[in-house]
Amino acid sequence: MALQNSFATFFGAIYPAEGNVINTAPAYGDAINALQGTLSTGGGIVPSPDDVRDGIAVGASTGNLTLPDVSEVLLGVTFGTNGNEFTGTLEQNVIPTPPAGSRCRLKIQISLNGEAVDDARVTCVVCQANSVVGANIVPSVLGQYVDTINGYAEIDLYRASGFARGDGMYQIQAIHHNQVLCSVKAALPDQESIYLSELVALAEPGYTGG
Repeated sequence: MALQNSFATFFGAIYPAEGNVINTAPAYGDAINALQGTLSTGGGIVPSPDDVRDGIAVGASTGNLTLPDVSEVLLGVTFGTNGNEFTGTLEQNVIPTPPAGSRCRLKIQISLNGEAVDDARVTCVVCQANSVVGANIVPSVLGQYVDTINGYAEIDLYRASGFARGDGMYQIQAIHHNQVLCSVKAALPDQESIYLSELVALAEPGYTGG
């Protein structure tokens, strides 16, 4: 008598490959696809479902092991079968060397509706014209900029204490697709680094988001 199975009522039902089902398991399939597992355990121990890919039959159970998407693994890192089935594609900013003594590293994290924002352009312009650090005039028109990767960026700016002329105030803006996500006017403190969110607390009134 032909094997019957409720799957027969579903068009295009998908069954595990016979090589993924142990040969001592009951036959499976439907009236058209009568299948029998061919996987031999050799009398060994059936692996735990925790060690078998999600959805693959293992013994009387089903595997539940899931792997991260390649976009969630650092660029160049391999994983999966034999350690080289997949290769990560996630790029992160390379952490540069510590800033020079006259600079403070501004660490910028930009998100919108809880999601990290890529390619936000963060500009930092010295507010006061003809400002001087050391023997150099600091441009107050072009300024400096950096783009976020995975919602994060870093940029080294002059500390307020390093200005021989001028108050050291910067106008800092983060813009994404012509939308201003953050706008703040502040001077960099006399320390090695600071997060933009921390700088806001030291800023002049006028913060508009971020």
